[in-house]
Amino acid sequence: MLSVYSLWRLRRRCSQLAGICRIDLLCDYLEGCEQLNPGQIDNTPMIAVDLELTGLDTKKNKIISIGWTLIDNGRIRLGSNQHLLVSTDHSVGDSATIHELLDNELETGISIEDALGLLFQAAKGRVWVFHHAGLDVAFLQVACRQWAELGASTRIPMMTLDTLQIELSTRQRRDIPVKPGDLQLGELRAHYHLPDYKGHNALVDALATAELMLAMAARLDRDESLHLKPYLKFI
Repeated sequence: MLSVYSLWRLRRRCSQLAGICRIDLLCDYLEGCEQLNPGQIDNTPMIAVDLELTGLDTKKNKIISIGWTLIDNGRIRLGSNQHLLVSTDHSVGDSATIHELLDNELETGISIEDALGLLFQAAKGRVWVFHHAGLDVAFLQVACRQWAELGASTRIPMMTLDTLQIELSTRQRRDIPVKPGDLQLGELRAHYHLPDYKGHNALVDALATAELMLAMAARLDRDESLHLKPYLKFI
């Protein structure tokens, strides 16, 4: 849960980093982050994000695509959808069988620096929504440290909702068993009676995550708009 102290720390770190930041778009994000005051799901701006990666090791693998969509007033803004291919000098290798992106397709992509600039511009003043935040956030933090030339221990402040962790915590509180695969994005969407998306890329998964977050919120509190603070994590 995001306590008052955690929120104060986030704002303080945002202010400190904004003071030394040399990249305008990141500075703007930090200033917006400093003003974040999350409330209920229908009055808190959010951004649902998904990454495609060449693998799961932040030391060896790279981000090769980023997808996102914005959520305002408890509704997905489809006109805000973005899907970016990221050029890399690393081969996608066997991971192409998962995300179906090939080396020659990534040759048309933009640099990771430009991609991060667009992403953080879109994320200004918003809570991040992920499915399995730990993985995507770890890759974003590594990429941001290189982009902004920050120290290895520096983290870009982020306020996040993780649909996987929210569901896991809910089931644990209710003593509901969790079997392997139960918390995968597709399985959880089926559990919440959401349609199955056949395509698989970063934008499709970002939209799928946004829809799942809204469906979960509606079930967690059927009487009013869900209060987000008990589910927020500070990074």
